[in-house]
Amino acid sequence: MPLHVIRVADLNTSVTFYRDKLGFSMQWYDSGWRTASFIAPGEIEILLTGDPELDISALFPESIHPETPSEDPGMKPLVEEVAPREAPLQRTDQPLDGDEQEWGNTDAEELPKGEPEADATAEEEVADPGFSREIKELTTEEPLRLPGEDLFVYQERLIALGVPDMLLEENPGVEQVLSVTDPDGYKLAFHESLRLSDEEVFDLYRKGPDLLDGAVLGLTDEDLDLSPEEGEWSIRQTVLHIVDFDLEMTERIKWALAEPGRSYNIPLFDPDEWAETFDYARRPVQGELAMFRLLRDHILRLCENVPDAMDRSLVSERGTVEVRTMMQVVGETTRELVQGIMETRGLYGK
Repeated sequence: MPLHVIRVADLNTSVTFYRDKLGFSMQWYDSGWRTASFIAPGEIEILLTGDPELDISALFPESIHPETPSEDPGMKPLVEEVAPREAPLQRTDQPLDGDEQEWGNTDAEELPKGEPEADATAEEEVADPGFSREIKELTTEEPLRLPGEDLFVYQERLIALGVPDMLLEENPGVEQVLSVTDPDGYKLAFHESLRLSDEEVFDLYRKGPDLLDGAVLGLTDEDLDLSPEEGEWSIRQTVLHIVDFDLEMTERIKWALAEPGRSYNIPLFDPDEWAETFDYARRPVQGELAMFRLLRDHILRLCENVPDAMDRSLVSERGTVEVRTMMQVVGETTRELVQGIMETRGLYGK
């Protein structure tokens, strides 16, 4: 795994950002060399330096080999391999679970007396004398990709800490990405998978008709025209939209099951145009609810009988889309819209 180097204008400002705001683990800090080492999510190593001319390779000599790690797993340059420092080594004021090290504390353990040194010699023989650490200098153009978890909550935390320049984007059923810009304009992209297991997708998809039936249970025809606010869709319109969206996605799923890998131009789906054309405001919903259940049962039966059903896919202008992704998207869409219906009922005490 490469060492990612970020050259910053003000080291203290950047240390505060990466440690106190992003929550990265700082391994060590050296004011003399104007550098600080961090471990980011995914055990990704980051080196901040306030010296635009610093030769990073001098800090990590060729004698460090990946198969013969030092006693401490953190990044620890060897004192004898670098020039004298202008300032003494120092720790940060904040304890860091015992991982943070001052440079220079790298004394190796002595072998017990009488123990042969054959193992050490063998390690020297297998070590690659030409090894050098991979160093990657980051630019402000290419984001550093990092794993993420609970990104919506993480974004809210960063907002509370005053972090600007963030963007959370979602690719439904696949992943969401939180883009963060540091004080020097470097971009960090946190990626969180949104994929469910196949069992979870089937369960979510199967529950859809029960959720929708339950959302309108006990409502009169007049109640179906209730909306959360003036100008927003009514319960009736939302129900009809859910069914039409499922119909459109059912076509895609069946193409993928029948002819996996085929090209498919995904049509643009304009909900407002469909609502007006198909008179969502006045149409009855009972027949639509029955059809919705039949559609879901139909796809589930097909998936039971088609080998590797969830792995089958379409290829569109947006890339390859698997059956599991399409089923997850419609399942989550139904769940979210049903939640909206329940909130509308609550506004009116229904």
